[in-house]
Amino acid sequence: MRLSFCLPALALLAAAATSPAQTFVFKGERWEINDPFKMDSSIPPKPIVDIKKGTINVIKGEIVRVSNSGGIEVTLTRKLSEVTEVIWPIPSRLTDAQANVSRGEPAKALDNVEAVLKFFEPIKNVPGSWWARASIVKLDALDRLENDAATESFLTAFEKEEAAKLPEVATQIQLARLMQRARKGEHEAVIKESTELLTKVDTAELQARLHLVKGNSLFASKKYEAAMSTYLRVPVFFGSETEIVPKAMLGAARSFRGMDSPALRDQKLESVANRYLYDIIVSYPVSKEAEEAKKMLPKEERAKAEADQKKIAAGGPLPDGVIMAKPKLAAEEKVEGNK
Repeated sequence: MRLSFCLPALALLAAAATSPAQTFVFKGERWEINDPFKMDSSIPPKPIVDIKKGTINVIKGEIVRVSNSGGIEVTLTRKLSEVTEVIWPIPSRLTDAQANVSRGEPAKALDNVEAVLKFFEPIKNVPGSWWARASIVKLDALDRLENDAATESFLTAFEKEEAAKLPEVATQIQLARLMQRARKGEHEAVIKESTELLTKVDTAELQARLHLVKGNSLFASKKYEAAMSTYLRVPVFFGSETEIVPKAMLGAARSFRGMDSPALRDQKLESVANRYLYDIIVSYPVSKEAEEAKKMLPKEERAKAEADQKKIAAGGPLPDGVIMAKPKLAAEEKVEGNK
């Protein structure tokens, strides 16, 4: 299982993220801030700077901007410690980091997310800061690298932060701990704890992730039918979680193959598994799971899946029965799978 934190829960730490302008709020005043991730076309690219907007000086812990009063330019400064709220759309490099994780590029994800962490570090506990969310994406990238020492070090430090007390962030940390334990082979404990945690979380993202964690440990314990049932709750009940669905579908395909036996030959479980692999390739072509699915499919079926995916990409009709990725729904989407 990977900790691929797609961002359906972005509202948690970005109260006004829909605003088009990057803004710091002070008591009784708002300053627009230069976006350090917006670059020009020079080589190497440089940040685009508007002197009328604030620029952060991390070393001095200040924001500086130029104001024109009566034809006279005046340099104004405010302390970062005075910021009471951050209004900032999702940073482009955080979006890039998420995409890197999805494509199985953890090293690139770390490079992108570290820039976000560094920028928001001085205001990490201010409402609207992206620091905590970037920290979760970093956890995801570290998990993909399967570097338990680095993950443990980062988790230990993250757990001491103020943001770790937020309920959803605390649950994400619990998930990371569960995955560490799964890698150590503590599958029975992981199944038990993930089942208990499922009764306590109420967002689609966390429910989907917990089902994936539980399904992985059931699969590792060779409880294939239970694993299959757990995995399939993700596309059925949490289909908008497009980062998690292909992982669950791949797990389901593997579970069907694990269930296959002479006694169940009439159920044609190999064919069922292959259909899920086909759907992953067609519906999620840039995912790491699509690459895995290609390795698992027989040659002819793989060729058909790749050809159908190209037709769809070119605007062709969907083949019958294809499970396409659903768009992210609004924040009001509620969990359906465990009511």
